[in-house]
Amino acid sequence: MKNVLFIVYYFPPMGGSGVQRPLKFAKYLKEYGWNPIILCPEPGAYHTFDDSLDEELNNLELELHRVKASTPFHFLAGKKTKKEFSISDSKTRFFRKISKLMFYPDNKKGWIEPAIKKGEEIIEKKDVRLIFSTAPPFSNHIIGRDLKKKTNLPLVLDYRDSWTQNHFMTDLSGWQRRIMERMEASCLKEANGVVGLDDFMLYQMRLQNSDKKTRFQVIPHGFDPEDFENDESTSFSKKKGKLNILYSGLFYEANQPDLFLQAIKKIFEEHPEWVHSIHLHFQGGLDKRITTFVQKLGLSNHVSDYGYVNHKLAVQNIQKADLLWMISNFSPELKQIKSGKLFEYFGTGKPVLGLIHEGVAAELLDQYGAGFHANPNSLKAISAQIEAIMKLWESDSLPKANDEFVQKFDRRKLTKELASFFDVISS
Repeated sequence: MKNVLFIVYYFPPMGGSGVQRPLKFAKYLKEYGWNPIILCPEPGAYHTFDDSLDEELNNLELELHRVKASTPFHFLAGKKTKKEFSISDSKTRFFRKISKLMFYPDNKKGWIEPAIKKGEEIIEKKDVRLIFSTAPPFSNHIIGRDLKKKTNLPLVLDYRDSWTQNHFMTDLSGWQRRIMERMEASCLKEANGVVGLDDFMLYQMRLQNSDKKTRFQVIPHGFDPEDFENDESTSFSKKKGKLNILYSGLFYEANQPDLFLQAIKKIFEEHPEWVHSIHLHFQGGLDKRITTFVQKLGLSNHVSDYGYVNHKLAVQNIQKADLLWMISNFSPELKQIKSGKLFEYFGTGKPVLGLIHEGVAAELLDQYGAGFHANPNSLKAISAQIEAIMKLWESDSLPKANDEFVQKFDRRKLTKELASFFDVISS
């Protein structure tokens, strides 16, 4: 069994999609000859803690090293190792703008120094064969870069999102962008291997990397079949005789449900016979602005809001719906995958509606077989797609998912690909 040092910031008891990729890799790596030694910070202040993911971690018996960090989030937590807090989208945007001026590469940089110190200690005591860093936050890659320089161990960088090509970086000034680009270039220079979610993302990395020896590997997000095993627990209240449409997760900034809700209203006005045939379900929590908007449209009786649910319950709920939907309304130029939930949707085999621009996600929905997509900024396109889905539902002819395609995103299989990449990089 070969040891790999896992550098990860988002890890249980934290919740959210950013936690699941490294957790599931860590869960299955031992099956393929690699023992993950986890290096992460104390959680600090965070918007969501997930008891089901924490329970899953505790059952894995992984070697876990948590360090005290000095980020703004650990300052907010005070003496507590974890503290749940939430702020509005407007405040989030404000703090993100301030962070870009004050912290490089990001506001998690306060965990870089203690992580490097602890990482060196682990490497000295353990027979570590490889360093693996998954980001964002991109402070993780700085830690991986510096540990590579100090130990000369092979380094693999995992990109769950782009760094300098990220939609959050579009408002950087010239000098800010140059700082970020130099930072990323220095990490890519030290990397022996780079993992990304899709070819478009890795294409950007190759353009920034002059070292032809660096290897690149696509490993997308996925779903864990064990999460989908039969479990009677559910909070989903399915409405008989109706098309039950579910959105799973939070809404962020540009990704808001307004046009989708307006499309439902438009369909009710144009097809009054469908007023009692559609019910909308939301899990993750609707904020006050959205609930007010729902009331303004007169849709309150057509909406069920389950609030935040843990990951285990969320997966059980998505299996009960008739149609799942998502939105990824970032710049059309950023064609890479932006949502991990799409792959858990695939795991259900249910029809999926994506409000997305043309790109990798749209192509995947086409290949899925039970996928639909529409321009997220077009009320006409969204309502037309929902209308088409309704007609298929009425005739009991909603399409079936392509099972062969779905199985490509099994977390166990994806982890096998990562382990094989580790074998090549460390040989």
